[in-house]
Formats: sequence, C-alpha cells, structure tokens
Amino acid sequence: MSIPFYRAFEDRYRGSRELIQERQQVYVPFLEPLKTLYPECRALDLGCGRGEWLEILLQAGFTPLGVDIDGGMLEACHALGLPVQEGDALQVLKNLPDESLTVVSGFHFAEHIPFDDLKVLVAETLRVLKPAGLLILETPNAENLTVGTQNFYLDPTHERPIPHLLLSFLTEYSGFNRSQLLRLQESAALAAGGLVDLMSVLHGVSPDYAIIAQKQASPEQLEKFDAVFDRSYGLSLEALARRYDAQHLGRLEQADASTIGLRDHLYQVEQHGQQLEIVVHELGGRSDSNHAEMKAQLREIGLRADLAEIRYQNVQLMQEDAINRAKEADIRLNAAFANIEKIQVQMGKLLEEKTSRENLEQLNVQTQLQEITSRLNESLSNAHHWWQQAKANEAKIAVLVNSKSWQITQPLRTSMAIFAGTGGFALRVIKRITRPILSCSMHFVLDRPGLRLRIRNKIKSHPVLFGRMRQFALHQGIMQPSPDEIVPVVVATEASEDGFLSASPRVARIYSELKLAFERKEYR
Repeated sequence: MSIPFYRAFEDRYRGSRELIQERQQVYVPFLEPLKTLYPECRALDLGCGRGEWLEILLQAGFTPLGVDIDGGMLEACHALGLPVQEGDALQVLKNLPDESLTVVSGFHFAEHIPFDDLKVLVAETLRVLKPAGLLILETPNAENLTVGTQNFYLDPTHERPIPHLLLSFLTEYSGFNRSQLLRLQESAALAAGGLVDLMSVLHGVSPDYAIIAQKQASPEQLEKFDAVFDRSYGLSLEALARRYDAQHLGRLEQADASTIGLRDHLYQVEQHGQQLEIVVHELGGRSDSNHAEMKAQLREIGLRADLAEIRYQNVQLMQEDAINRAKEADIRLNAAFANIEKIQVQMGKLLEEKTSRENLEQLNVQTQLQEITSRLNESLSNAHHWWQQAKANEAKIAVLVNSKSWQITQPLRTSMAIFAGTGGFALRVIKRITRPILSCSMHFVLDRPGLRLRIRNKIKSHPVLFGRMRQFALHQGIMQPSPDEIVPVVVATEASEDGFLSASPRVARIYSELKLAFERKEYR
C-alpha cells in the first residue's frame, strides 16, 4: 500500500516519532499544575498529525482527542489506537461547549490556515478553555534566517510565516491573561555558549517557537504556573549576533596582544645584537677562533632577528586579514538584517492589504445583502398589499355579480354589446366607401387653383376639420408635406433606445410623426 504524499513528506522532513516526542517534553512542566486543579483534564489537539503529542497527553493522565483532515495521518494514529477523528479543526472547536477543555494545542498548524481563521480559532479556544487552561501553538520561527527564507517554503501547504510578536499579540488581544514565548530546537552547543561563527548567526537561531497562552483564573491557580512562565527559552537572533560580535572583538584583541608581544621580542633581539657588537669590538684583539665564533653568533642573532621580523609581518598580515574578514562578515550580517527587515515589511504590507481587501469585500457583501433583503421585504410587502387588493376586488366583483341590479341589467348590457359591435362594423363600411370619394374630390379641387384657394379660405375657419382634411391628404399622398414637417423615417432593424426590435416603414413613419408632435407640444 502506498503512503499518502503528505504523510511521506512529514516522515522525511519533520523527523521520527521518537525525535518529536523528545522535543515535545518541554511542554510537560506546563501540564503538571493542571492535573492538580481539575480531576478530569480533557485536551484537544488540532492537526494531530501522526499523534506524538496525543501519546504524551495520555502518559500525563489527560483525556485527549486529535482532529485532522489528512487520511494518511489518521491511519498512523488508528494503527496506534489513539483517539482521533476526521474533520475540520475549527468547526470541531466551535461545536464544543463553554469551559469544557483544559488544553488546546496545535503543533505546526497555525501556518497552514488563513490569518482570519487563526483569529477565530484563538477566540473560540478562549471560550472552551477552563480557567487557567492553556493554548499551545508551535510554528516555524522566521527569526531564523534559513527558516524564514528557505525551509518554511519547503512545505507546499504553508500560508506565510507568523512572527512571534504577532502571534503573542493575537492571544493577548483575544483576551488571554498572559503568554510565554518558547524558542525551540536550537543547537545544544550554541545553547551551551559555544563558538559562534557567521553561519551560526544565519541558521543557529531556534528554528521553531511556541506561544503558550493562559486563560484568566484566580491568583492561587495562576501562581502554580509562575515558575514555567518566568523562564526564558532558546536562542534569539539578537543574542547570537551579540555573541558573534563579542567573540570577534576578543579575537581582534588577542591578535593585537600577539603583535605587541612580537614587537617587544624584536626590540629585545635588536638590543641584544647591539650589545654583542659592542662585545665583539671590545674583544677585537682576541684570537681568530674567538672572533669567528662571535661572528657565527652574530649571524645567528641576525637570522633570529630576520625570523622575528618575518613573524611580525605575518602577524600583521593575519591581523589585516582578520580585520577584512570581520568587515566582510559585518557587511554580510548587515545585508542579512536588511533582508529580514524587508521581508518583515513585505509580510506586514501583504497582511494589511489582504486584511483591508477582505474587510472591504465583506463590507460590500454585507451592503449588497442588506440592499437585497430590503428590496425583498419591500417586494413581499407590495405583493401582500396587491394580493389583499385583489382579494378585496374579487369579493366586490362576486357581490356585484350576485346582486339583483346586475341580474336585472343583464339584458341591457347584452343589447349594448351587440349594438357596439354592429355600430363599429357600420362605421368601418362607411369609411371604406367615403375614402375614395373624398380622395377624388380632393384631386379635383387641388387641380384647380382658384377653387382650391376659395375652399381653403372657407375651411380654414374650422381648424379641426382643416387639420383632419390635411392629414388625410398627406396620408393618401395627395399632397406633399412642407419642409418643416418632413420627419426622417427610421427603419428599426435592431433594438434601439425606443425599445423597437423591428418595425415596418409605415410603423416607423407613424412613430416618427407622433414623436415630432410631442416635441412640438413641449416647445409651446
């Protein structure tokens, strides 16, 4: 059976179960006082993984429950018989009653969820913890330059590094009484005060850290935890950098002392050589053998002086080399600090942008939801109003139809309807007959200018009749409109601003005439 990807990834890069349990022993002193406060200590481990912390809780006498969404991790826990369940950690936490737990923990869990969910998680944890209960959140330490710039991003499910100052502030802001920073997993040699070189500054800071937050309780209860909360844990970047500077300064002082010692030794050799030269001159009358012996001694002294000079020069070169290395190390260290500041500034900007963007989106959604709700309520109110009106009208119609007056006038209404239909038909027949006669009469009049002028003067005294006769002539094409009456005909072949999807030329002309008439009426 193949191991799921994330479980295989965890097995390779997180370490063995034995190693993780050894590292998590640092939290046991925080658990001991809880067992003296509560007879039943229930604990919830969020993102329990392979279950190392669940085993420690069981050994310490707690009643734990692990929650995870990764099936591969849960298989490992089931194989060991550990109490776990599959599900969303935040949802499980929300479903718990108030003050039902003593410990809520999340090891390398906070960096996997969005920051807004982390805020909700911390607030819900405060609700479900008993007084003096503990929240334990362990996460990679971005203060370690190698972790913050490389190792953190090895896990593809990580969101972003969380600086310890931010996580500590979040617990205090959410209402926890106090919190403690634990820097973890640093080198034992560095922790014991060993030699610090430049690489130690870059990746020797504690690679992980934890924030342990405690809920408000009585002073007697909190006093039981003072010893573990007052300790300091791990190595910070500032402490290692200061140690590096102090050790480097000590090496420079030792080089200066060695240089001074060699200079004094050279001076003594020179003085001794001068004394020997004086002795040689005083013994100038002695035997040649003595003279040769003195020359040999002088040569030896000269060689020693040359050797001392060479050593002195070498020491100077070493000192200059040490100073250059120190300058180069300072430059690299300053560059590293500058990169850290840039990364922190970028992280802060990204967090602020995301927070402001999410707040704006949430506000827009709430505004739209309120507007839609208001419109819906208004529509429902209007619908109810018109429904009541319809019911009332139906009741009135029913009363009217059932009334005696309605039944009595039924024959009269039937006669009126028949008459209206017959009258309309007769009117259409009359119009069909009179239109050709009227058209011929108009042609006859218009072809005779004198008769046309006399009839026009007569009929103008009746404006309504004159207007209708003119419209009939224009409509039948008997006469042409004046230039100011010409209306451009728009053939609508597609949707226009007036709402026509399609129209025949005649409909478009009628519409244009109506529109012009309304415009003229507005100008009056």
